[in-house]
Amino acid sequence: MKLKKVDGLFGFVLPSFFLAFLVLCAPLHAATENGAESTLQDVLESPAKQNKTSIHTLQLGLARAGNRLVSVGERGVILFSEDEGNSWTQAKSVPVSVTLTAVTFSDPLNGWAAGHSGVILATTDGGNTWQIQLDGFKAAELAMAEAESLIAAGDERGERAKRNAGYLIKEGADKPILDVYFANPADGWAIGAYGLAFATNDGGENWYSIIARLPNPAGKHLYKVVRSANELIILGEQAAVFSSADNGQVFESLDTPYYGSFFDGLLLEDGTRLLYGLRGNVWRQKKGKGRWKRIKLGSEVTLTSGLVSKDGQILLADQSGQLFVSSDAAKTFSLMGQAPFGGITDIIEANNGYAVSTARGAHVVSDNNLVSGGAR
Repeated sequence: MKLKKVDGLFGFVLPSFFLAFLVLCAPLHAATENGAESTLQDVLESPAKQNKTSIHTLQLGLARAGNRLVSVGERGVILFSEDEGNSWTQAKSVPVSVTLTAVTFSDPLNGWAAGHSGVILATTDGGNTWQIQLDGFKAAELAMAEAESLIAAGDERGERAKRNAGYLIKEGADKPILDVYFANPADGWAIGAYGLAFATNDGGENWYSIIARLPNPAGKHLYKVVRSANELIILGEQAAVFSSADNGQVFESLDTPYYGSFFDGLLLEDGTRLLYGLRGNVWRQKKGKGRWKRIKLGSEVTLTSGLVSKDGQILLADQSGQLFVSSDAAKTFSLMGQAPFGGITDIIEANNGYAVSTARGAHVVSDNNLVSGGAR
């Protein structure tokens, strides 16, 4: 798969966690082919090290597993909290030491994490021990299997898919999965760099490629899976937004007025779409139809994550640690404050505030520690 312009390398600015992705991958691209493959094999076969300082490492994704919070980050470090984010413990067993970018749970016990080298991990004990379900070598084989199936069916997408799958096989397992999401214990999706896209209907026992289902011929990076009862959306770089109304069987491009990258989004209960990302861009479409409207925050800092709280407020977080809040269904936002821990890569609600993953571990943000002001 041919290299192309990547946000942050050609005049754009990436959030801190994607900068980390580029920095961590750089040695692999600079190495010889044999050296890169050896390095990949090492991190795929080396368990995450137990370390007292692990709670302070870069964390990139958060999820709730019943009464437990789970965070994932660099070097395969997975943390969990039994007290709503006030203290964190390193998971007992993680079979890889690649950087993990995202985590999701379908119930208190069953969860999945994804990351570099095409890795998808699964847990059945709430995040204490993990097993490998997929790596980049197998992911490339799945992409080729999809291509060959299309060719056998006489589908015109087959030859292009086969060429791209050939690049994946030749280049090895170095492509990262950037998000994983499960709607229930069976149905899940995983997406990543250069248009990687996979799905499963059996909890990840069998993954299959859906790369060719997306109208993404340029292989744009895919950053986030967002789902509601009526729609599945995949968000990516350079205005790549793909929507499915049939749970991921067929996707169509969703046109927006913004041509930059979307890193996250929310689908509200009334059907309103809210997409946000690069340079503080927030775009809202009422009930999934009609004209898109830009919601101005008064900030150009890249937005990384958001949520709808139990009381119906909408929060957006950015790479400087700013939090913006809306009480009118995302029609307007105000600056809530700035977290004292640095940039936020993910956010979920906790009983005593909001748990956030950052470059310095996972923490809790509340009215007691937010500071005023903020980056503009």
